[in-house]
Formats: sequence, C-alpha cells, structure tokens
Amino acid sequence: MIALAKVLKVSADELLGLRPPKIERAHDGPETRRLWKRFQMMAELPEKDQRAVIRLINSLVSLSARHRLRKAG
Repeated sequence: MIALAKVLKVSADELLGLRPPKIERAHDGPETRRLWKRFQMMAELPEKDQRAVIRLINSLVSLSARHRLRKAG
C-alpha cells in the first residue's frame, strides 16, 4: 500500500479515507486520477476483499522491485 500511496502522491491514511486529501487531484494526470478513483471504490468493498486487494498490490510491487534490482545488479 505504501508504494501505491507514493505513486498517487498521497498518504496511506488518505488512501484509506481516514484523512481528506491534502492536495487537489485535478493537477494529476489521467492515469493517476483513474487509479485514485479505483482505490476509493475499493474502500467500499468488504474488509476481507480490501485485504485481498492490498495483498495483491503488495505482491505485485514487491515482484516489480525484485525485477528492477536484478536488472540493476
């Protein structure tokens, strides 16, 4: 989730709806706005499904980081 927050340039609390966004989303590109909207929709899912989505995101981000390290090394 931390990686997603970085991509969207928000805090984890903002992603989870615990805090309102600090910045206006209108300055973001269309892909970032699309991801932000999807993540907000995810917040409406049952908690079990939310955890599954977060696990999937974490797995993909971790896998991507490992691939980048292999290419750099």
